[in-house]
Amino acid sequence: MVDPGATVSPVQASLRARADAVGRFEPVSDDDQVKLRRPYIDRVVAFLFGMLLLGGAASVAYATVTEDLGWVGLLFCGAVVLLGLAIGGSLVWHAVVPFRVDVDAIGWSVRTPKLNRYVRWDEVAAVVLADAPATARRGITAAPRLLLVPAAGVSLGVPLSEESGLGGQAAVELFQLSEVDHGEELLLRDLAALAGGRFHNLCRQLTRPAGAIPLRRFPDEPDHARLTRWLDRRKALLFAGWYLLVLVPSLLFIGLATQRDELLGGIVLVACAAGIGAATFKIWRIFGGCRNLVDGTAMINGTDLVTGVDTPTHRTSLHSGIVDILRPGSVRGYGKAWLLTQPGHKGRPTAELLLSDPRTGRLRSREDLCALEAVLRVSPYERDRAAGQQLQEFAMQAPEVLPTTPSPAAVPASAYATALWHAVKGVGRAVVLFGVVGTVAIGGGWAVENSAVVGPALILTAAGLFGVWILYALYRTWGLLDALLTIAARAIRGAR
Repeated sequence: MVDPGATVSPVQASLRARADAVGRFEPVSDDDQVKLRRPYIDRVVAFLFGMLLLGGAASVAYATVTEDLGWVGLLFCGAVVLLGLAIGGSLVWHAVVPFRVDVDAIGWSVRTPKLNRYVRWDEVAAVVLADAPATARRGITAAPRLLLVPAAGVSLGVPLSEESGLGGQAAVELFQLSEVDHGEELLLRDLAALAGGRFHNLCRQLTRPAGAIPLRRFPDEPDHARLTRWLDRRKALLFAGWYLLVLVPSLLFIGLATQRDELLGGIVLVACAAGIGAATFKIWRIFGGCRNLVDGTAMINGTDLVTGVDTPTHRTSLHSGIVDILRPGSVRGYGKAWLLTQPGHKGRPTAELLLSDPRTGRLRSREDLCALEAVLRVSPYERDRAAGQQLQEFAMQAPEVLPTTPSPAAVPASAYATALWHAVKGVGRAVVLFGVVGTVAIGGGWAVENSAVVGPALILTAAGLFGVWILYALYRTWGLLDALLTIAARAIRGAR
């Protein structure tokens, strides 16, 4: 029986009446259901890439059997074969495994790796759109997921391994929204219409808090594109400086010290490894924060500033008594930007929001500055109110509204072309980073002639870096193939 506590929408009532008329639990027509599939392009890319890896693993395995590679070569080739089989096999399986979810007013026809059966609505207690688990992807933003909570006494035949967030009820995860070729807003509307009171949107990524004030993207086009290019050039110069002034001299010192004495070479190796790690972390800490603020989104929720990349999740209280407005140059790595900051680790200021363009110094829109000032003005702390007074002065100088579209003189960029350009840049970074791996390997080959420990240690380090590089290169190449095939599919559809 249908759960009497669930609200039945007019769409459901109409479709159920029609289904009862024909006497069967099947979809009535294509217009009465939601069909969810994996994007065709993603499956093609996964299959081609997986077959390429499996073919590569097979060729390396053949070479291992037919060639005398020694124990080091056997270990290295064995690791490559296992890695190729694991990644290639999983990609091919992901591409060919059936994935079909059809939802109508009668129930769910689910055929996924996690669930394969027909579920009637009277067997469903709730449909939950939830955030990804806190442990998902270790800090990288994961896509929202759709959970199905069975009714009391109903067994779906699979373990209910997920927490639904509804009074401790267990659920099964059907898919992540990024896995299906369906717009998020359209899916929300369709599920709300079909599920009625059973549908619960607990996803913070897709639900703006009531009363929240979204801040405009800053800087907006075309300044955003110019700022991105400026940051890319700065990143390239930093990498060149790190390579020429940190990595190469360190390997030279290690090689020269090893020629003099084995112990001295080991000491220099440890010291240089620590120095390289410290320099890399310092560069990333100083210059990585600016890119995150440029790519991030922000909103004001009550007395909190909520920021994050793609999805606002990081909260900063504007009534904390520690808010500061710092002039350009006060925090390294942010160019000409005025910054809203709070004290971070060891009291060092942490940038929470860009108040002006790091490249040009142009202020945010007056609307955003006034919204921030309105919150800081009523803070119980004098320090916050002083920051609000400074924002009020900025607002008098700021433009009323920043453009949301490129100016007529600017050439509008296609979203597909932009995605392709980012994919090409990613592959270019992978090619450049291979030079780092090769440099470490060359340094190890030079040191191994005079050392039984330092040289092999560098070679093993290069082998480990090469394994990480392979994963990164595969990820970037996958992105490029996906962008190319997406453009090709769009062109074919346009030609039709």
